[in-house]
Amino acid sequence: MFYRIASLALCTSMLLGCAGAKQAAQNAAMNAAGTQEQQGKAIVAKVTAELDQATTKVIEQTGNKTVASDPTLIPFEKMNSKLTPVTEQQVRALAPALVIAKQIVVTGFCDRREVGNAEAAAKARAMVVKNLLVESGISAIRITVRSDTKQKLHAVRITFNG
Repeated sequence: MFYRIASLALCTSMLLGCAGAKQAAQNAAMNAAGTQEQQGKAIVAKVTAELDQATTKVIEQTGNKTVASDPTLIPFEKMNSKLTPVTEQQVRALAPALVIAKQIVVTGFCDRREVGNAEAAAKARAMVVKNLLVESGISAIRITVRSDTKQKLHAVRITFNG
């Protein structure tokens, strides 16, 4: 009888120990996820702060105050896929802020109601901006190029995540 009680107590303590280890592993995983989320938020906050500084720099250098409304939107002329000196400065000013971003999406826009081959124009605009970002030191692997021909917009938008 003593052996049965002793073995039952041993099995119970082993089960409780396993449950405790499982709980500890779950807690560690949750803490790691929380830490990653905090790091991601910190990176986004830092990029946003650097983006604000870049916007101020572009406005000071070019006098183009329209950049202040959205520095990640680079305007293009309707029938053109080349950057102007002002928009090139805008992209170059954004580049240092984007260096720490994990993923960057460059979306080219061209209104298909106004341009015959809008898809090609939108992609060409996005590629021009991507190439300039790569030239400015951002890894091409982290940059994804997309196109959009449904909106009434002739521009490129740069989005990022931490």
